[in-house]
Amino acid sequence: MNNPVASLLERMRDVRVYAVIAIAIVVLAALDASLAWFTPSLLLTAAHRPANPMALSSFLFASAGGMDALPAAAIVFYFGRDLEKKFGALAFLGIYLLCALGGAAVGLLTPGTPLGGGPAGAIGALVVYAYLWPLNRVRMFNIITIGPRELLLIMVGYRFLWRFGMGGAGMGGASGLAVLGGAAGGALLCAIFSHTSAGSQYRRTLRTAMVGDAASWSSLDWDAIPRDGLHSLTVEELERVRAKAESQGIRALSEEERAFVHRLRLRTSTSEPEQAEAR
Repeated sequence: MNNPVASLLERMRDVRVYAVIAIAIVVLAALDASLAWFTPSLLLTAAHRPANPMALSSFLFASAGGMDALPAAAIVFYFGRDLEKKFGALAFLGIYLLCALGGAAVGLLTPGTPLGGGPAGAIGALVVYAYLWPLNRVRMFNIITIGPRELLLIMVGYRFLWRFGMGGAGMGGASGLAVLGGAAGGALLCAIFSHTSAGSQYRRTLRTAMVGDAASWSSLDWDAIPRDGLHSLTVEELERVRAKAESQGIRALSEEERAFVHRLRLRTSTSEPEQAEAR
């Protein structure tokens, strides 16, 4: 007899998170529109407590405005597949949830409005997609082909600028602010990816090799750099850089000046073993 748990886990490997999220956004919006007693968005009391605790399990996939569900689901479905392929299912889910939470958090700035993270999570994922593949173009509904940057401008313009102006401080304003929260979450993730990427690590390693690290500059001893054997012009330049550093601070040195001093320091460290062998 086959193990049902193992069989279920094997089938779950084929489940695409982006498709599940897109379906959840649409289904919750449909239930919200058809069932008077069902509210997937989170409602808070004046004491900032959930008025509908059941919504804690659904508000990150809900849309505060019903018309926002379809574009949000389309973004997750068409642009989320590449993100999930790159980062994996769990990481993509984390990206979406972080951006959705950011949108819900910003939505708290407008008290009394329902909190839904679906559009904010979609916009945040779209920001990450635009950072990774800005020139890609995706065909949506087999009708229109559009890039992430163009779609991002359209969505933010519609959700924030137009609706904020038309809705004032009501649903439209809260919806627009939530989009900014999702976009901010996506921008934060882009900054993290930029700092931890292989290209960024290579550039930091290259810069350390060229000008040294922060620890070496904090313990810099100008007098320890020997002048013996240096050309007079080199010594003159070294004294000029030293005077600039002492008067304006180390941060005032340019990359070329830092590299110049670092090369002299490396020359000193490599010449010490040679002098010891000569003795």
